[in-house]
Amino acid sequence: MLILSPPMKSLHVVLGLAGVGLALLALWASHRQADRLARELATERASWESERSQFHKALDQARPGRPAGPIAPRSNPPPPPTALADDPQALLNQLVALPIKPGQTRTARHALALLDQLAQAGPSALPAIRQFLATGQDVAYESLGGKVPRDIRSLTDALVPASLRFALFDVARQIGGADAENLLAENLGRSTRGIEVAYLTQALEELAPGQYQTLALETARTLLSGNSTPDRLDRDYLFGVLQRFSDPSFVPDAQAQLVQADGRLDVSALRYLQQTLGPESVALAARTYQDIRLAQPGSKEPLARLALAYVGTDLQAAELFHTAALDPSLTPDQRRNLIEDLNQDGLVNRKVPTPEDLPIVAQRYALTQAYLTKDYVQNDPLLNAAFREADKDLRHLLDAATAAAARANPAPPKTVIP
Repeated sequence: MLILSPPMKSLHVVLGLAGVGLALLALWASHRQADRLARELATERASWESERSQFHKALDQARPGRPAGPIAPRSNPPPPPTALADDPQALLNQLVALPIKPGQTRTARHALALLDQLAQAGPSALPAIRQFLATGQDVAYESLGGKVPRDIRSLTDALVPASLRFALFDVARQIGGADAENLLAENLGRSTRGIEVAYLTQALEELAPGQYQTLALETARTLLSGNSTPDRLDRDYLFGVLQRFSDPSFVPDAQAQLVQADGRLDVSALRYLQQTLGPESVALAARTYQDIRLAQPGSKEPLARLALAYVGTDLQAAELFHTAALDPSLTPDQRRNLIEDLNQDGLVNRKVPTPEDLPIVAQRYALTQAYLTKDYVQNDPLLNAAFREADKDLRHLLDAATAAAARANPAPPKTVIP
């Protein structure tokens, strides 16, 4: 029989008590964790019930002929996903009740899932889509941070569409086929929004390149020349449709619209004219610069910018640049930036000049050198600082071009004659 000494007995007693304590502690922790999980589950369940109640209320209010009021308990469970996927109208009804606002990622995921099911329904979804689009209604999706991209490709490739109408346009594009093309073409022909016209033009060009060009151009020209002038962003999109197909037929109208009735310069029309006419647009800009209707301070700056792109290749552009650089009707920042941007506007590569850029850079460097000798430049702090900055940047561009040429064409090794 093993007899434990008093110290050993004390150790065993301590170890035993420690084991009991650990067991009690583990049991207590288990109960605490269970209580916490139960509370979290109750909170999640209450949140889910609240969201479900709000969703069904919004859905019932969106259905025509349904009176507003409390929702009666459902006697039957909601249809399974497979049954819902077979009913495009039911999918569309759910989408109508789902506006997306910033931060609502769960709602956005739900809407995207419904749109995916609608696209998977194929041609059978097109009648419901056509009927909704014909009403002119829309549901805003505000997940773009309030900013609409000017690049139509960014708009068509966005993860979350700009609104339900744009989402349905994309669903029709995914479905494809003659019926989908007809649906998109119908909406292109009756749209009154430049952004929709540009979006639908892009979608139809992907489905049937060139087949709807005439319709797109006619719609854009009609909206640009109509009594109800679209806003600035819409005009950008409409002129973008004309530029997409290199259509010069609107040049006379764009020239007539260049100075608006309120004395503002139509920058969208100016951009279209520059891209369509090329260097010939300089003469138009020079004439418009003298238009007395452009009386607001700084309003002529876009015309000077157009000329800047051709400084170094066009004498009239250099003359208009000179006029603008000294024009007190432009703001100081406009004049400063106009001069300092001699190192970038109109160049293909703003870091290392291409062979096409190099003569332009050399001409502009000679220009800044000449300006820096003028008394009116030396005595004007703004002009002096701006031309010195441009001169320095142009010198760097010439050095970069020289170094690039040396790397591309290294000098042959010298022959050593013994």
